[in-house]
Amino acid sequence: MKHIFLILSLLLPFNALAETVKINVLDNVGEPVNNAVVSFYSDDKSKNNLPQGVEKPVMVQQGQEFVPHVLPIRLGSSVDFPNKDNFRHMIYSFSKPKRFEVQLYGGEDQVIVNFDKPGVVTLGCNIHDNMLGYIYVLETDNFVKTDETGKSELTGIAPGTYTVSLWHPDLSDNAEKYDREVTIVNGENQTVEFSVNLKPTLTLKNR
Repeated sequence: MKHIFLILSLLLPFNALAETVKINVLDNVGEPVNNAVVSFYSDDKSKNNLPQGVEKPVMVQQGQEFVPHVLPIRLGSSVDFPNKDNFRHMIYSFSKPKRFEVQLYGGEDQVIVNFDKPGVVTLGCNIHDNMLGYIYVLETDNFVKTDETGKSELTGIAPGTYTVSLWHPDLSDNAEKYDREVTIVNGENQTVEFSVNLKPTLTLKNR
């Protein structure tokens, strides 16, 4: 039986003009969960759109790994895939949201891929079978990814009611079971906490 608990706690306003949501994700024994993506969706589509920043999403190949292991991006984003190893890679995905294959390339080559459908894109390398990475394509700009402490923070979100979703590559349950409704109140900071079950064989690496 898998359980999830969502706790919303109202804190004293730090800045009446800025809404901040603190995220905390733990596993079912209380250990922090790294690489969990938490996203907020509003029925008012305008609240899902934020001004675009200058930082472009990057998925590096380095040390025979995809870095970062999990990369959340906005739908329509183009991802740069630099190869920082001193040998070539042949990256690919068979995932429905984005099927593609890049032939052998090295550090001198530029590879940019556009992601125009939402969902999880699993990455691999035809040369190095141990390489595994994920790009999570979202239909909102309101998302964060947890760090090694299981925490993150979403700032500047507009007041209103949102569906909050959680995804992690090692979830042992359907991600939709973690959906919750949260109301963001003007000038009030909030905390959202999840307790999740992960697949035991993969927990140690990606927690």
